[in-house]
Amino acid sequence: MTLNVENRDQMFSDRENELKSVLDLLSRRSFRLSTVRMLLFLASVSFLILYFAVYRHVGLIIAGVALLIALLAVVAYHIGIKNRLSYNRHLQIIHGEYSARTAHMFDKLKDDGKEFVNADHDYSSDLDLFGPGSLFHLMNISETYFGRKKLKELFLASTDPELSVSSILERQEAVSELFEDPWSLQKFQAKGRMSFRHKHSPKAFLEYAADREPAEHEIKPFHLFLYALLSLTLLASLLLSVLSIVNLYIVAFSALIVQLILTAIHYNRFKYTFETTEGLHRELYMYKSLFEWIEQADVKSALLKDIQSVVADRENTHGGKASEQLARLHVISLFIQARNQPLLFLILNTFFLYDMYCIFFLRKWIKRSGISLPVHLELLGLWEALGSLTMMRIIYPECSYPVFRETEGNTDHSAYFSSTAMGHPLIPVKRQVRNDFILPSGIALITGSNMSGKTTLLRTVGINAVLAYAGTICCADYLELTVMGIGSSMRIADNLEAGLSTFYAELLRIERIVRKSKTNAPLLFLIDEIFRGTNSKDRTDGAQLVIENLLRPWVIGMMSTHDYQLCEVMKEEENIHFYYFSEKYDEEGIHFDYRLSPGISTAANARYLMKMVGIE
Repeated sequence: MTLNVENRDQMFSDRENELKSVLDLLSRRSFRLSTVRMLLFLASVSFLILYFAVYRHVGLIIAGVALLIALLAVVAYHIGIKNRLSYNRHLQIIHGEYSARTAHMFDKLKDDGKEFVNADHDYSSDLDLFGPGSLFHLMNISETYFGRKKLKELFLASTDPELSVSSILERQEAVSELFEDPWSLQKFQAKGRMSFRHKHSPKAFLEYAADREPAEHEIKPFHLFLYALLSLTLLASLLLSVLSIVNLYIVAFSALIVQLILTAIHYNRFKYTFETTEGLHRELYMYKSLFEWIEQADVKSALLKDIQSVVADRENTHGGKASEQLARLHVISLFIQARNQPLLFLILNTFFLYDMYCIFFLRKWIKRSGISLPVHLELLGLWEALGSLTMMRIIYPECSYPVFRETEGNTDHSAYFSSTAMGHPLIPVKRQVRNDFILPSGIALITGSNMSGKTTLLRTVGINAVLAYAGTICCADYLELTVMGIGSSMRIADNLEAGLSTFYAELLRIERIVRKSKTNAPLLFLIDEIFRGTNSKDRTDGAQLVIENLLRPWVIGMMSTHDYQLCEVMKEEENIHFYYFSEKYDEEGIHFDYRLSPGISTAANARYLMKMVGIE
């Protein structure tokens, strides 16, 4: 599908009108059916009242019963319409979220992934990958815990030692296919959202389901036979005694005591098992619906076909279709859910030893399907994460996929980055200033005045590398790079609890980058305002020492600085590249163009900025 900003916006507008039209139609139909239901109910009750209170004619009872049957049919049909109405309302909300993404309206997007924020990570906090206004906030459309977790992992792919160009290209192909039908992505998401409330991890149940060994107090079919016989004895003796055919109260009472004792004995044994499944029934229904979608999807890309192959399990090597396995578990979880009501728990276990049957069928399901459940859920998460990556293509339809430079047997070019018209994806298009930037080797020293764009450039390079390794398009007309690890030192703060000053905290981050550079693995580093927390001589000497440690064939990086003495010292170094940002002054104030140029800046605007805020 060929898309640009203009026809995307038109397509989204058409889709919005279409959804509104469908919602209006279903709302009117639902209102009419509510009216019909009320009229049928009143008419049915009227005929029955006439029959019992006025005139006992068979025609009245037949009419009343017929209207009651018609009412039940209308109710069933109305439930279907209400479900469609709910589904389309979710679709409309989701479509509104898609539109909000294209305009960077983060306040209309709920899930910002703030629990994934890790200030100690090599680069995620510096590059705004998680939290309010983050890349995750902009792109995530996952409705499950596993989709959110997988998207997080893809954003951190550069830390994966097994990351390869082939795996990235596989994801690119899958993202391209999903992008061809964005409305299907919305429908898939709506199916999940309809029956899903909390995106938490079913970790406890997965750990329980992974244990396929017989439990210490395993319930076997023979035990169920004895339990059924005991319950039958209780009910039969009680019924016969009530009907006064024979007095068997002592037998009923004895059977009742035995069942209560068995229930009490097994209560604590099964308590943890039941807690792991508590409240899972809603999620299981949602998982079942999503797996059905995947199994029925018409896919062509290798990665999507691989996911579908495992989930559909047409060879029946993993216990059958994932949706069917989840459907069986959903039914079991519904029965387990019933026992959570205290009165039902007492009645069901007093007369039927209900818990024993629930445990038996749950363990039977685990023996057959428990081993494949984590695999299926991980694949579902990958499918959702690929859908989230598609958002970049929707937000930036005119941008392109990155090109990867092969590095095997060519250590001189094991680290490389080159871009044309590259922008920061978290900045709305209307405010973006895009720059060309190339770093074939060595280190780029970025100079310029305060607020001129140095830090944004570092983050732009880093976040586009993250997008490239995740497997989606980058915010650039063209980007070529190699697979590299990423290390950054940008948002440095003191840590009073750990007793760390800002300077020492920065030293630790930079030491980590230097240590990574010694592993002979390709590395991209980003250091903002190096050693800003110390005096000028120490800053220059320290920065020079860091640069000497990082000048390796497999390392490239960027370092922003106000230290012009450092630039003078490094001028003669062959693998140091200089770029700068500039600004202009006039009677209206200071103006930044955020345009990157080769060379070294000599401008300083601190005194001017101080004057602007009233410090003279």
